[in-house]
Amino acid sequence: MESPSEQAPIDPEPLRRLHYAAAIACGVFATLVMHILLTVFGLGLDSALRSANPNHQFISAIAWWAIAAAGFVGGWAAAAYLIAAARERELIYKLAQWFLIALVFVLATVGGIMSKTGNLGGTVDVIAGFTALGLGVLCAFCGARLAYLNAEQV
Repeated sequence: MESPSEQAPIDPEPLRRLHYAAAIACGVFATLVMHILLTVFGLGLDSALRSANPNHQFISAIAWWAIAAAGFVGGWAAAAYLIAAARERELIYKLAQWFLIALVFVLATVGGIMSKTGNLGGTVDVIAGFTALGLGVLCAFCGARLAYLNAEQV
């Protein structure tokens, strides 16, 4: 058995790609959570599809920006966390670990509440869900890319 000092060096490129994928997944997860929260409170993307009222279009526009911001910030924060963990910064690693545990607890609670509302299903909800998913992938990628570009400059 090899000692840790005798092991072959880790190739950074596959690890970097894995970090990108994880950061994008976290950003998409944040996007979908924001979409669920807004839908629970009646402020989702689907409000413009359900009514031609200008107030509903404004609510839908605000939901669009909130969902995009959640994806971007989620992707950026996850990438920044992974960069810090890869550089072995212990304090950031521990803080993020506790934050992620709390976040999963909150999201499980929100999912439980959402499952009891009974407002899910139908074409409008499917369109809004796929729109949020697509927006989340795009914004999470942009956030993760920004974090890695900033890390390369440091």
